[in-house]
Amino acid sequence: MTDSTADLDPALASELGVDVVPLYVNFGTQSFLDRVEITREEFYRRLAHDGSLPTTSQAPAAAYAELFARRIEEGREVVCLSISAQLSGTINAATAAAAQFPGATIRIFDSRTVSGGLWLLVRAAAAEAQRGGDADGIVRRLEEMRARQALFAAIPDLSHVVRTGRISKTMAMVGGMMKVLPILGLNEEGKVVERARVRTFDRALDALADLTAARLAHTERAHAVVVHARAAESAAKLRERLLQRDAAAKAKIDVFETGPAIAVHAGIGAVGIFSLY
Repeated sequence: MTDSTADLDPALASELGVDVVPLYVNFGTQSFLDRVEITREEFYRRLAHDGSLPTTSQAPAAAYAELFARRIEEGREVVCLSISAQLSGTINAATAAAAQFPGATIRIFDSRTVSGGLWLLVRAAAAEAQRGGDADGIVRRLEEMRARQALFAAIPDLSHVVRTGRISKTMAMVGGMMKVLPILGLNEEGKVVERARVRTFDRALDALADLTAARLAHTERAHAVVVHARAAESAAKLRERLLQRDAAAKAKIDVFETGPAIAVHAGIGAVGIFSLY
């Protein structure tokens, strides 16, 4: 099980046997269940034209409890992968719901990432489950993988990420005064941090490729996901530049457009690379 910040396509979720708990997307006083009551296309259309900037809010414990009950009744163990606790309180709702089933095997896992990073971990967990792994074994595998994940992202307009509290006003102000663009990432706890600074967005794409390639380090098992918010052209350039680096030449690289998980906070035009090596 995971939440909708994993950007998992419904068809793929069904194929993998993964339940997805939707977060809420809020435009003013209107709230929509992510990918249930509002599609990605509808979200971006409103983001571009709506007068109010949207927000997201966590799923309630009841949404988790309903799915837990269903799977427990089927005699299953549950592994629930959550968006980073540093980015959302969603994991608290999952933990509260799990407490309602003291006799069941429910493992709540803080991915310490989001979007493409969570997508990679969910797919790995599903593969382990299909191979017959139990909940504790899957969590041990996820803990090992979590230590080998990384994110590097570039955001053209920092106003959204400041407004939602994901970076400080000081960091954005320093960047504006110095006319530099920060390269953002997630630290070991899953909190947004600055990794580098560049002068232009095009240089930012090179920096993202260089930083990711250094992490991949010629490993045969490397997998990266380029994620963008209505920036398909930038994402394509980024993928191409990553493949041009010798260290990443053998990496598997997927590309997809994120939903509210990233776009609400980063705004249209943001791109990033999640990698697992």
